[in-house]
Amino acid sequence: MKKFIAFVQFLALALCLAAAKEKEVPKVQKTMPFTKGLNLTGWLEGYNNSNWRSDLFGKQDFEDIKSLGVEIVRIPIFFEEFSSGSPDYIVEDWLWEKIDKAVEWCTELKMYMIIDFHNDCGYKTKTKPNVEDMLLKIWKQIAERYKNSGEYVLYEIMNEPHFESGNKASDVAKWGKLQGNVLKAIREVDKRHTVIVCAEDYCSVTYLLKLPDYKDDNLIYNFHDYTPMLFTHQGANWAGLENVRHIPFPYSKEKMPKMPKNQKDQGWIESMFANYKTEGSEEYLVKPLDEAVKFANKRGVALMCNEYGVVMDYADNTERCNWYRLKGKWMQERNICRVSWDYRNKLGVFTNDSWYPSQARFPEDLNVELLKAMEFNVPQIKPRKRFSWLENAKKTGDYTIYRNGFARGTYFAGWCDSFRINRKDSVSGEPYIYVGKAEKYNAIGCMFGESCDFSDLVKSGMSLEVELSTGQKDLDIKVYFVDKETPGKGKENQPWRCQATIDGRSLPADGKWHKVRIPLKEFADAGAWSDSENKWYDAEGLFSWEKVNELKFDFGEKGLKNSLSVRSIAIK
Repeated sequence: MKKFIAFVQFLALALCLAAAKEKEVPKVQKTMPFTKGLNLTGWLEGYNNSNWRSDLFGKQDFEDIKSLGVEIVRIPIFFEEFSSGSPDYIVEDWLWEKIDKAVEWCTELKMYMIIDFHNDCGYKTKTKPNVEDMLLKIWKQIAERYKNSGEYVLYEIMNEPHFESGNKASDVAKWGKLQGNVLKAIREVDKRHTVIVCAEDYCSVTYLLKLPDYKDDNLIYNFHDYTPMLFTHQGANWAGLENVRHIPFPYSKEKMPKMPKNQKDQGWIESMFANYKTEGSEEYLVKPLDEAVKFANKRGVALMCNEYGVVMDYADNTERCNWYRLKGKWMQERNICRVSWDYRNKLGVFTNDSWYPSQARFPEDLNVELLKAMEFNVPQIKPRKRFSWLENAKKTGDYTIYRNGFARGTYFAGWCDSFRINRKDSVSGEPYIYVGKAEKYNAIGCMFGESCDFSDLVKSGMSLEVELSTGQKDLDIKVYFVDKETPGKGKENQPWRCQATIDGRSLPADGKWHKVRIPLKEFADAGAWSDSENKWYDAEGLFSWEKVNELKFDFGEKGLKNSLSVRSIAIK
């Protein structure tokens, strides 16, 4: 009997040990001196040669981010857009200046940073066939410039490659070889800095396992994780889920909404709804992580997820925070570095999705519950005293809006087909706003951050003074101030305009600089366009000089076929 009892006890112990071993979480053996971070999205990204958000981050922002306990930041950069293009892809000086500052600030703060070669990775795009030539040309420039920078700089070869040829095996093999060629070119210049590599199919964790062995002991293997997409990207038009709303996490039969009808890629959406119960489970979500960990250990490399997150628009905040808590826990347990997408905007750590610091204010607009879920610090500091552009102008008597860059408290706003902010004059070196061309109703201008009371400026007889040059003969610019739109429908809530005209009579088409001066009293009510209602309101005398929010230069029905440059904007 004693032998039998001992055998039973031994068997029970063996079963317990087996169960414990089965539950043991695999860990990445090679670790890095950082574990968690944020993406600084929007700052150095831009399409159609536009760099309108390039002034949105400064040293104070980096200090704020560091105070959250962030150990690493990833900076997505559209190097291709901000280069000379084929064949040489010479990176523009202003971009180097921005990256240099980021390196300086991160080094000072002892916070790591990733220089990320980003690209257009939206819904149904394709990686360009000539991407290898472009990467080789640009990465040699990056490596040469930063090879002697300190330990806090890392390189990421490319964000989310996706050739979409129709033959996935071929695409995966092509990218694996191509990435190796770029890595070799970097190492010919810089053998010191850590390089981040990823797999085809948008940095897929599945295809990560098929990457070649690059025989480099200073690599981080990287993947992106937005699973389950039905929850993380509900309402996101760039992901083809614009009509999907109110998906719960974790799965709840009672909370699940009906599938939207008449949705693009209806079959794909149906599949996501049908499989959500399974694909939203912990077992399903952690399996790829475990496989990636085992793979990384075989290669002897570190492992990183430098994009993960949930769009805030339609996800319940409690469920959204729970998603971040679980994802962070799973990655932390496995020694996987995690860098959330993003700081500001739709997947950010603020309670709103604004790009602008004046609207996503630090610390008062931070999403405290989200920070706790992500194991970041909640800043114990009082809201800062902020002065609007108008308050600063009244103190100094200088009402400049743009000259050598936008004045403090103002931000570029608008859109055109081709434009540059702070393009340098080849002779004087002075910055100016350049518009190459514009479709009808394209506009450029600025936001004042907060509503400004211009009524005293109007009463005192001041004018809008703009210094411009153009070659457009039939120029017809509608320049208008916009008052602040208030929530709700109806004419009393609209962004009313007060407008004047700049045309060939005031601005010759000779390519020379000319000052155009328009008294504020000569601006007239011009109506309002409601984005929320997709509706135009005719003028009814409702514009208010007491709550000016924007200044716009609209190219009207004719658009702009020849270039226009703006060197200064001021109230005088």
